[in-house]
Amino acid sequence: MLLSATRQRGLWTSLQRPSFLCIHSCRIHSTNYLWQDQDDQRKRRSIDYKLRGKGRQFVDFMRVVARGGNGGDGCVSFHREKFLAKGPPNGGNGGRGGSVIIRASSDETTLRRLGRACTAKRGENGLGGGRHGTKGDDLVIQVPVGTIVREVAPASTTNADEEEEEELDEREKRDKRWVYYPRMDPDQHEHELASTGRKNYFLEAERMMDEEEKYLKWRERKERQQGAIYADLAEHDQQVIVCYGGLGGYGNPHFLTTDNRSPKWATRGRAGEQRALTLELKTIADIGLVGLPNAGKSTLLGSISNAHPKQAAYAFTTLHPFVGTVDYADQYQLTVADIPGLIQGAHRNVGLGHAFLRHVERAKLLVYVVDLGGDAPWDDLKILQNELEQYRPGLTKRQSLIVANKADQVAMAKGNLAILEEKVRADKIPVVPVSAKYEKNILKLTAILRKNVERIRQQETEQRQHQQQQQHDLDDQD
Repeated sequence: MLLSATRQRGLWTSLQRPSFLCIHSCRIHSTNYLWQDQDDQRKRRSIDYKLRGKGRQFVDFMRVVARGGNGGDGCVSFHREKFLAKGPPNGGNGGRGGSVIIRASSDETTLRRLGRACTAKRGENGLGGGRHGTKGDDLVIQVPVGTIVREVAPASTTNADEEEEEELDEREKRDKRWVYYPRMDPDQHEHELASTGRKNYFLEAERMMDEEEKYLKWRERKERQQGAIYADLAEHDQQVIVCYGGLGGYGNPHFLTTDNRSPKWATRGRAGEQRALTLELKTIADIGLVGLPNAGKSTLLGSISNAHPKQAAYAFTTLHPFVGTVDYADQYQLTVADIPGLIQGAHRNVGLGHAFLRHVERAKLLVYVVDLGGDAPWDDLKILQNELEQYRPGLTKRQSLIVANKADQVAMAKGNLAILEEKVRADKIPVVPVSAKYEKNILKLTAILRKNVERIRQQETEQRQHQQQQQHDLDDQD
C-alpha cells in the first residue's frame, strides 16, 4: 500500500513537470542535429583535404607582390683636416636599390618555396670622404622552367601617389626628400636669408629636384604605355627583371655651384618599383597523358618511364602533374607528363579543372588514356576531347594518340577495342591497346611515341630555322 502510494506520488510529480521533459528532449534532438552537421562538415573537409590540402605540396599558381629595394640616402659632409677648418663638401651618393629578377631553373619543380611578398635589398647610404654607398643586392627568384609571369596591375598608381603627397604639408614633403646638415633648419635658414636679403640656394636646389621629379614621372608613364609585363620562361636560365631598384640620393657635392660653396643638404633615396604579379606554371613535356580518373595513367607512366607515381584503385590518386623520362637503348630520351584525371565540366573549373588543364597546353603529343574494360571507352574519349576543346579551342587538333589501357580484361576489351577503332577511324587517330599493369605491348607503345616525338621535333626545328631565315632577310633589307 505504501509502495503503490509512493509510485502514484512520483508519477504525479513527474506529470507536474512536463517542461523539464520537453527541454530535455529538445536538447537531445538538437544534439543529434549537431552531430549530423559535424559529420557533414567532416566529409566536406576530407574531400577538400584530398583535392587541395595534399595537393598544396605542388603549387602551380601564385600571386606575388614584388618590390625593388629603396635607394640609399645621400650624405652631407665636409672635408676637415688640420689647418683646414672649412674644406669642400665631400658627401657620397647613396647606392641604388636591388632589383627583383625572376629566373627559370631546371632544378625547381614547384612554386611552393615562393613568398607572397618579395623585396630586394636597400642600397647603402653615402658616407663622408666621397664614399658612395654600395648597390643593394638583387633578389633572384628561382622558378621552374615553364613559368609564365604576368603583371596584374600597373606598376604604380600615380593618382594615389599625388593624393598622398597633397595630404602632406610643406615641412613633411621636405623631410621626405632632403637630408640636412646638423643644426640646419630650412625654414629658419629661409627666414634668415630673407631678412638679410641674400640669395636662397636651397630653393634653387628644390626647383632643380622638382624638374628631375617631373622627368622621372614622364619616363614612368612612357614605360607603362608599353604594356604590362608578360614573360614566358620556357628555357633554363631565362630571366626577366620585374622591378628595378630606386635611385640613390645625391650627396651635397651634387649641389655645389660657383655661388654656393657649402651646400648643407642632400637628398634621400627613391623608392623602388612595386608590381603585383601572377606566376603560373605550365609543365613542359614532350608527351601529356590525358584521361579520366582511374584510367591507369599513373600505372602507364610507371611502366614506360623511370617515374614512380602513386598508384591506387580509386579516383584522384594523382593530385599534381608527374613528369617521367623514357630512356632508350641509344641514349635517346623523351619526357612524359601524367596529367591528373579530368572530369566532365573541367573546362568550367569543376573539381580542379583549370589547375589540371593548364599543364596540357605545352605537350607536343597528346595521349588519350581510356579504360578498355569500361562500358563505353569511346564516350570517355569524347568527354576528354570536348573538355580540351572547350578549355582551349584548337587543342584537340594537336598530334594525338589513343592508348587503350586495361586490355588484359579480355571479357570486354576485345569488343570495345573494335568499336573504338571504328569510331576514331575518320579522325585517323592511332589506337594502341596495352596492359600497363602487366606491361603488355609497352615496347610497341614506346616505339610509336618516339617516332611521333621525333617527327614533331623535326617540324619545330625546320619552322624555327625558317623564321630565323625570314628575320635575317628582313634585317638585310633594312
